Amino acid sequence: MRDLSIEIKVGTIVIAAIIILLYGIVWVKEYKFSVEHYRYICMFPEVGTLDIGDPVGVLGVEKGEVKDIELKGNNVLVTISLDKEVALKEDVRFAVMNVGLMGERYVAIWPGESENALDLSIPKMGKYDTGIPEVMGMMGDAIDEIRRLVVQLEGTFGEPGKAKKIRQIIDALHELTDNTNRFINKNQSALENAVNNLSNAADRMSNFLDSNTVDMQKAVSNFAEASVKLNELSNDIMCIVKRIEDGEGTLGKTMADDSLYYDLRQTMNNLDSLITDFKEHPKKYIHLSIF
Repeated sequence: MRDLSIEIKVGTIVIAAIIILLYGIVWVKEYKFSVEHYRYICMFPEVGTLDIGDPVGVLGVEKGEVKDIELKGNNVLVTISLDKEVALKEDVRFAVMNVGLMGERYVAIWPGESENALDLSIPKMGKYDTGIPEVMGMMGDAIDEIRRLVVQLEGTFGEPGKAKKIRQIIDALHELTDNTNRFINKNQSALENAVNNLSNAADRMSNFLDSNTVDMQKAVSNFAEASVKLNELSNDIMCIVKRIEDGEGTLGKTMADDSLYYDLRQTMNNLDSLITDFKEHPKKYIHLSIF
């Protein structure tokens, strides 16, 4: 009987310890059994070391976690679970951020300030923030590029005569700079006068435009009216030409009727024959009598 009592006490203590342990785990992780969640899918160009179970922070406050990561074409679909109290707007922003020196990642969310709520059925594109590991990798690439550049420079300047030519170019640039400075110092007053003249000319032009704005507007308006009238005249001429080509009117019928051409041709031939006959037999046409 005594052994049974001890076993009961030990079992009670173990059960109590298990309950306390479970409660402590829940309390440490700040789980709330009454909090509801919803899911949303966002897209990123890449996610780095982001993994399922990583936290999701809203304005720096942890409000969810990553539930799924899926490659979709050239983008990555990330399914996140968020507390029901988080309201996402149309201008929401997502980013995969770095949180540690070892490359740990989390999804950062800025809910937005728009009056319209986000359509949860349409994935939104987020950005990938380069972390320390990526920066270190890029620095390694940059160092390699610098090394290659140094090797190329050494090959360029190490050749015989190249250093001398570069020195000559530098000396020529120094000489050009000195000559330019001497020219500016020597002609400083003339340059200032030229600048002042340009400024005065610009002022006069501005004053002229201001004082003649109405006249210029009238001139532009008259030019526009003349252009319209010229266009109308051109259209009228085109209509007349078209009517002539179609054989309308006296001129059109004259130009389109081939019989007129043959009649004129025959008349000219008859006239030529008459003139020839007149020259050969003038007496047939001229009768002279004296009393």
